[in-house]
Amino acid sequence: MEFKRLVRIMRKRWILIVAFVLLGLVGAAAAALLTPVQYESATRVFVAAQIQNGSTPGDLVQGNNFVVQKLPYYLDVATSPRVLDPVISSLNLDESAVDLAQRVTATTEPGSAVIEIAALASSADAAQQLAQAVSESFTDVVINQLETPADGGASPVTVGVLDPAVAPDNPALPQLYLNLAVGVLIGLLVGLVTALILGLLDRRIYNRDDIERLTVVPVLGGIPLEARATPIISPDGASSARAEAFRVLRTNLEFADADTSRRSLVVTSSVTGEGKTTTLVNLAIVLAQSGATVAVIDADLRTPRLADYLGLDADRGLTEVLLGDVQLKESLQSWGTQHPLTVLSSGKIPTNPSELLGSTAMGTVLDVLSSSYDYVLIDAPSVLAVTDAAVLSRWTGGTLLVVGANRVREPELLAAFDALEAVGTTPLGVVLAMVPTRGPDALVRDGGFAAAMRPAPRAPRTVDGRPSDASRSISPDSESAPTEAQQRVTW
Repeated sequence: MEFKRLVRIMRKRWILIVAFVLLGLVGAAAAALLTPVQYESATRVFVAAQIQNGSTPGDLVQGNNFVVQKLPYYLDVATSPRVLDPVISSLNLDESAVDLAQRVTATTEPGSAVIEIAALASSADAAQQLAQAVSESFTDVVINQLETPADGGASPVTVGVLDPAVAPDNPALPQLYLNLAVGVLIGLLVGLVTALILGLLDRRIYNRDDIERLTVVPVLGGIPLEARATPIISPDGASSARAEAFRVLRTNLEFADADTSRRSLVVTSSVTGEGKTTTLVNLAIVLAQSGATVAVIDADLRTPRLADYLGLDADRGLTEVLLGDVQLKESLQSWGTQHPLTVLSSGKIPTNPSELLGSTAMGTVLDVLSSSYDYVLIDAPSVLAVTDAAVLSRWTGGTLLVVGANRVREPELLAAFDALEAVGTTPLGVVLAMVPTRGPDALVRDGGFAAAMRPAPRAPRTVDGRPSDASRSISPDSESAPTEAQQRVTW
C-alpha cells in the first residue's frame, strides 16, 4: 500500500483514533480506581554453602555452584504451602496458602545467590510483617527441613538476611500513571488498526488518487462542495471557489481528446446523486462566459431536472421534437441575459426513452445544434441505471463522467467505464464533484483550488482514416439524401 494512501486513511479517521485513545485512557483510569490499594514490602536473603572447618577453596567453589544450581528450586519453596502455612498461623491470616501465594513473589538474578521475597498487603505495616514472616519461614524450612542431612548433621547451606523488610511509604498498586500510559498505547494501537481496516474496506471514491488508481482516463476537474453555495453559479462571472473550479474544468476540457469540429458532449455519472446536472449547467455557464455559444439538452427522459434548476418550462421539449410533434426551433428556450444559454428541456416523459434517444432523429437534433453552436452539452441519465447514456454517446463527440466524492463505490465506477466501453466509447475525462474544501480529500494545490493537472492533448481517434463511432456526426450538409428524421427535425 502507498504511504500516501496510508496517511490519508489515518487523517480521515483521526476522530476514530482519538476516540479509541480516549476510551483506553478512560478504561485505564477506571481499572486504577477499581484496583484495591496494595502496599509492597520486600526483603533480600542470601543463600550460601555452609563453611566447614578444613574446607579448601575448591570445596567452597563447589558448594557455591551447588547453591546456584538449586536456587530455582528455592524460589518455588518460598511460595509453597510448606513455607506459607506457618506464616498464616503466625499472623492469624484468614486465607489459604494458595491465596496467600498470589501476594508473595520470590525472584533472583541469573547466576546470583540472592533471593528477593516481596509481599503485598492492604497496609504498609501488614506488608512489612508478611515479608518478614515469609523470609523467616523460608529460612527455617530450607535449613532445618529440606537441607538437613538424614544422619542429623549440620545443613550444607545457610540463609542470611541482607536487607530486612521495611514499611513502604507509598502504595505499589494501583500504578495510575503506568495504567494510563498502557491504556493510551493500547487505545492508539487499536484505533490505528481499526482505522486501517475500515480504510481498506471502504471502496468509495473520495479524491483524484482513488480515480487514478482505477483508470487512465484523466481527471479534468474537481468541483468543491460548499455548504452554503447555490447549485448554480452566478452567470454574470462573479468570482467564487466553485466558479473558479469550473473555469479550470473549461480550460482542461480544451486539451481533452475531443473532436474539435464537434463539441457535443454527453454528461453522465455512474449512479444518481453525483451532481451531473449541476455540473453540466455550471460548465455551460462558464463556456458561455468565454464567448462560446452553448446549447444544453435535457436528455434525461426519466427523471428530468434541468428545467427545474433553471426555472424553465418542461412541458414541451426533446420528446416532442423527436416524435415530430413540434419543430426544434419552437422548443428552444433562452436562459440568462449577459451570457445566454440555449436550453432544450426534456418535454413529457415518454414510454420508450432509450428508443427515442437512439433514433436517427436524435442524431439529427444533435447535428443541427452542433452546426449552430460551439458547444452542445447533453444531460444523460446515470450509466448504471439505464442504457440511455451509452446510446447517446454514439451521436456525440465525447462523454464526461461526473464522479461524486463519497457518492460512488469503486465497483460502480468500474462498471460505468465498462458499460461505456462496451459501445465503443471511452470517457474524455472525469469530473470529480462534491469535493470537500478541507481535510485529506480536498484538492488544494499551490494555495488555491485546482482540480487536476492539465492533460496533454491527443489526436482524435480514427478508424482507417475515418472518425470513430464515438466522434461520428450526421451532417445536414452531406451529399447523401436526407432521411425522414432529418426532414422532420428542422428549424
